[in-house]
Amino acid sequence: MLPTPAEVHAAFTELMSIDPNSAVTYLYELGVSSGYLQAEDSKQRICWTGQCPYGNLECTINLSKPEKDPLEIASAAQLAVSDRAEQSTEQEQLVPQCELCWQNEGFSGTPKYPAKPGLRIGPLVLGGERWGLQFSPHSYYPEHCIALSEEHRPMNVDETSFERLLDFVDLFPFYFIGSNADLPIVGGSILSHNHYQGGRYVFPLMKAPLTRSFELEGLTEVKCGIVKWPASVIRLNSPNRIALSRAAARILTAWRTFSCDACNIIAASSAQHNTLNAIVHKVDSGYVMDLVLRNNRTDAQHPWGIFHPDESLHHLKKENIGLIEIMGRAILPARLAHELPLVQGELIQAAHQGLSTSELTIRLRDNFQTASHATWASTIYQGKSEMFLLSSAQGGYTEQERDTSDLSTSNHLHPVIQSEVTQSFTKILEATGVFKQNPTGTTGWNTFIDLTANRSMRV
Repeated sequence: MLPTPAEVHAAFTELMSIDPNSAVTYLYELGVSSGYLQAEDSKQRICWTGQCPYGNLECTINLSKPEKDPLEIASAAQLAVSDRAEQSTEQEQLVPQCELCWQNEGFSGTPKYPAKPGLRIGPLVLGGERWGLQFSPHSYYPEHCIALSEEHRPMNVDETSFERLLDFVDLFPFYFIGSNADLPIVGGSILSHNHYQGGRYVFPLMKAPLTRSFELEGLTEVKCGIVKWPASVIRLNSPNRIALSRAAARILTAWRTFSCDACNIIAASSAQHNTLNAIVHKVDSGYVMDLVLRNNRTDAQHPWGIFHPDESLHHLKKENIGLIEIMGRAILPARLAHELPLVQGELIQAAHQGLSTSELTIRLRDNFQTASHATWASTIYQGKSEMFLLSSAQGGYTEQERDTSDLSTSNHLHPVIQSEVTQSFTKILEATGVFKQNPTGTTGWNTFIDLTANRSMRV
């Protein structure tokens, strides 16, 4: 029997006053003992690390969460706002409005809304408000936790967000914490409830170096720079959290209204388009905050988003590119655990049979499970078919594995396939960059930095 939510709240609060590390260990172990969390989260994902021009990227195929469509996510966010306006106070108390609401804790469930009997939340104070800490059952990385507002309200990125994030790392200096963007397309999968994600993990972005440094006038205590990363990232570093928060607020204020026709950036039309991800962790020198500039504008040529991966990459990933992926860890859909081995088997078989690229393409398109990957796989085959000739001799692939292997039970993914998925993930991240890796992007960066650095307004 798990302790009641009230008992957990009291125990967590007492442990927080003694040792925050013990408090999160207590909460995490409760989730594991109840079966709500998987202690061996590696069983729920397939992962590898690959090299790209920006360093190492991490690719994971998550087996525990369904794939979502970006348009469905945006629609759900609008529906949640509408439902919230229509629901009575009594209804709000009875049924959680989303899967992040505190009401899920101890909720017995209905035919339409499942119970989460193992969920427990630890109460926190962030930015002077009551928030909660829980652990994610999807566990994308070690001790994947979620900080969520007690009030059910939409995602929002503003100056108070920076204060809450800094409060969080003051409470838990062994964790990072980050915010998804607050707009459709560039936001996470849940936009209806304000929340942040954290954990005991160092992501590739956090290890990335700077390509250049700059100063913000009047904020000399804050070191600023542009990160060598496929997305457009500004890094702030300071021992002074007040100065750091002011620097972040100045950048957010400037970015909200920044437009650049050459870079396809329009700050707002009938709706706001510019927003950002904010990610904070502590180091010996103080606080580090990465600000990832995002824009969710669409046009006729880019219905999925001008800064969203185009349809040529949707066979691997069409969901929103959220916080975790922006930091360098791909969360790829579970279907790939079956589809990629089938593609791999066709490539190996085609190499041994001496098939032409066009013959391979036909075979891939004839199978509904490999059809979406046909163009991508054929391009790989055209340049690297000889690599698959060595598979039987050196890779240990049997005929059965070539035809039917599934990564949910077997981890035999060819190094070439791993590398090509990594390169595609690099392109996915580059697509999110508002300032591209070219002279036009460099000019755009310079314009934005000059505007922000010399801003007469003091935040």
